[in-house]
Amino acid sequence: MISSILLGKCPRCRKGNLFVDKNPYHFKNLSKMHATCPCCQMATEPEPGFYYGAMYVSYGLGVSVFIANFILLVLVFPVPDFVFIATNTLLLLSLWPFIFRIARMVYLNLFEKYDPHAGDKYKTL
Repeated sequence: MISSILLGKCPRCRKGNLFVDKNPYHFKNLSKMHATCPCCQMATEPEPGFYYGAMYVSYGLGVSVFIANFILLVLVFPVPDFVFIATNTLLLLSLWPFIFRIARMVYLNLFEKYDPHAGDKYKTL
């Protein structure tokens, strides 16, 4: 499941790429996903507005990055407050495309289960 989330693979067959462009820093294609998985034909948006729930996952990921940065820069290596704020801002802005995509993949993986034989019936067509 973790490899599916980090690599942007289909949660059902774990073979097909769900995002049109693998690079999250191509902002024009950041949120573009295939309508169905290229391997098993699973719908990537099971219902309209499905990914609104991914905002909660994205929020949790952003908070966890903030907490890790706080522990590192304030508790382990004490730095002035403005350095922490600037570093945290730059870190969250630079990681935003990854957090966006990972949140979508985590949310989709919560509702779709792995099926090792999912893509088999489409290989014969």
